[in-house]
Amino acid sequence: MDHDIVHMRLTIWLTIATLCAVIVFAAFPFLDLRISTLFFSGQAGDWVGRSPNFMFWRDVLRHGGEAFAVVTFLIFLGNVLIGTTQQTGWRVWAFIWGNTLACAGLLVNGILKTWLGRARPDGVLEFGGTQTFTPAFQLSNQCFKNCSFSSGEAALIASVVLPVCVLLWPQLTRRGKIVCAVVAAFLIIATAAMRMAAGRHFLSDTTMSILFAALTTLVLYRLLAIGEHRHVLGLRPVVSDVSAILEHSRIYGGRWLVMLIRRGLKTAVLLQAWAAKEKMRLSQRRSDVALD
Repeated sequence: MDHDIVHMRLTIWLTIATLCAVIVFAAFPFLDLRISTLFFSGQAGDWVGRSPNFMFWRDVLRHGGEAFAVVTFLIFLGNVLIGTTQQTGWRVWAFIWGNTLACAGLLVNGILKTWLGRARPDGVLEFGGTQTFTPAFQLSNQCFKNCSFSSGEAALIASVVLPVCVLLWPQLTRRGKIVCAVVAAFLIIATAAMRMAAGRHFLSDTTMSILFAALTTLVLYRLLAIGEHRHVLGLRPVVSDVSAILEHSRIYGGRWLVMLIRRGLKTAVLLQAWAAKEKMRLSQRRSDVALD
């Protein structure tokens, strides 16, 4: 009951915060330009966050988040295949990689960045570009691929960090919770700041991605019943499960590899036969057209 009340309160406050952010960025679009100006050096393409040091740490955070999501997916897959002998189960791992897929993968990169068409800061006229600035949430034709709204990397880091904090929170001491909150805030804010400093995202892009990640975290927390299962996540259970997965992989990996190779070869033969058949059909059509 306590978990339900906390979850409900967090959902209400987070929904209110998201609506407030939408209203603020829609009513005062100049905020995005003002904040981006702080990182612009005055010449086209010259942004504070494009130094080698900034780019190095940006890559570390990005690739680290991607790698962590992939590892959690592999552990999830291993737990599902092995079954009831696993100590952590599949839910806690699905919570992490599922949140990354839902937020950073589907919502942000799959829908928003593809369809809204918002130009990036380094591409708009105000910062030496050729495109027109448009407010957040507004449909635009200034960009057609990998656009500005919203930030994929901010969504990635937030959608990985927030579930981890949720899973670890009950097992931490008071000091541990403070450290966890500080580290999580630092990683998320640092990622957002580096993307803005590089001229690749506006403040609204990064802010909304973080809020989206928090919302999907709350949704999956409820759907996967994480409140009833997150206590199983500890160092010993994780090490035990990973060891069991590696052992099963060693035993059955060869069989699976042979099976995949056989299926791949069979598929390749079928595709080759289909391609030859289509080629003959096309040649026949051309011959018929030439005769006519």
